[in-house]
Amino acid sequence: MKSLALLPPNGPERPEFKYSTQIHHQPFNFGILKTPEPVPDGEDSLGDYKVLVLKKAISINFRDLSMLFTLNNNLKKSPSGHHFFGSDFVAEVVGIGKKVRSIKIGDRVIPNCDYFIKPMRGVSRKGIPSNRASMAYEFLLEDKLIKIDDDLSDEVAASISIGLQTSYAMIRKAKLKKNSRILVTSGSSNTSLFIVETLKMKGYLPTILTSSPNTFEALKKDGNEVILYNQLEDIETALRKFNGLNNGFDTVFDPFSDVFFEKLLPFVNVNGKYITCGLYKQKPEFIALNQPGNASLGYLLAHMIMKNVQLIGNCLGNTKDLLNGIEDLKSGRIKVNIENIYQLDNLGPFIEMAFNDKNRMGKVVLKYA
Repeated sequence: MKSLALLPPNGPERPEFKYSTQIHHQPFNFGILKTPEPVPDGEDSLGDYKVLVLKKAISINFRDLSMLFTLNNNLKKSPSGHHFFGSDFVAEVVGIGKKVRSIKIGDRVIPNCDYFIKPMRGVSRKGIPSNRASMAYEFLLEDKLIKIDDDLSDEVAASISIGLQTSYAMIRKAKLKKNSRILVTSGSSNTSLFIVETLKMKGYLPTILTSSPNTFEALKKDGNEVILYNQLEDIETALRKFNGLNNGFDTVFDPFSDVFFEKLLPFVNVNGKYITCGLYKQKPEFIALNQPGNASLGYLLAHMIMKNVQLIGNCLGNTKDLLNGIEDLKSGRIKVNIENIYQLDNLGPFIEMAFNDKNRMGKVVLKYA
């Protein structure tokens, strides 16, 4: 089998080198490595509760970009090294530990990103099972995998764990009322697209905020209420220009709170909720999307207190969130937005669309088999 790997940004050219690009004006090299099936031994021992999986497809999340910058900086000191990266995948089980009961060899599995802080069986189950999804073979805990049947294709199965689990958790925490007025920011974000799909399934028509004309047109064609703004125009101006915006929003779903929170807080209604699952500028190298705000933390908190606004943080979700999302996918009640699917021999276009394409709207999948 072969694996996608990040190679050092400097040093001598290596036979594995396949594609070079710049991301946020920083150089990155990628390559395809031959990956033999590992033999359980020592630190990578299969163990009682471990499963050996062989990846069939992976997809890219925004968190993977932050991970790439950390790994790339480490490789500057190791010109002969490499790193695997990524978090969403679908895989085939090729080995199981002696106490594994819920999974058998030949099953297809995806990550269970259950955010469970209390350790279980001496191992923390908190969060995402793997930061090395692009590695063909990997040892993972049985508890951190969910079995997938043939109702979902490899490209869909490889695209759902983080976004689906996160979006269902955010909507669960929102405790929406029947006539809630809802705003979803960053309409091209994978998490936002999952949120929009799920809200519409539940009978809500959210307003979606985007700076991408491509996303605006696509969402409008799908019957959504969309507000388009640009980098030179203040979001507040765009909101006030929007026809029919006679009041604010009861609930805001936002994957990038450092971009939108200050600007949108005045538009949150009394007793409203602002739910966020992350930040955009996760690394100093990331090019800022807008100018830093002028409001102090004290001003923002006072604004929240006076209006009784609830600020809710969300990290991933629980197992039930993922299982509920999978059932809705299988029944056709929601869909996954997949922008494109690539093979390993088409590495350059995959990397560019995954990390540099500003018109992308949806998941970018790389199939291994």
